[in-house]
Amino acid sequence: MTLAGIAASLVGRAAQASPNRIIRLKKIKVGATFPFQLANGAPALLFRTKTGVFAYQTICTHQGGLTKYFRAKKLLICPIHNASFNPFKKGAVVAGPATNPLPTVKVAVKSGWVVLV
Repeated sequence: MTLAGIAASLVGRAAQASPNRIIRLKKIKVGATFPFQLANGAPALLFRTKTGVFAYQTICTHQGGLTKYFRAKKLLICPIHNASFNPFKKGAVVAGPATNPLPTVKVAVKSGWVVLV
């Protein structure tokens, strides 16, 4: 392999390891979710719908429990006090004791990748 070929290969690998990239869009089916971590270690969950992608931090806004997504109910629910959030309505609280919605994680699709923006 030539020096130029090696350099091109390394640049391609570096681009794939970009900290803003979450997952290739084609790897997540419509209706699916994908868990990931933010740079600060906070857990987040990516949703893909027919119209696009969106994501939320999955730490409950009540006492910091880790919410879990229940596909059949279409809710993120915290196991500590059963606070529930609707990810399809901007992370809105459906049932308390939480009073604040889940924090949004800004994502977009660029060059076939879901990325943080």
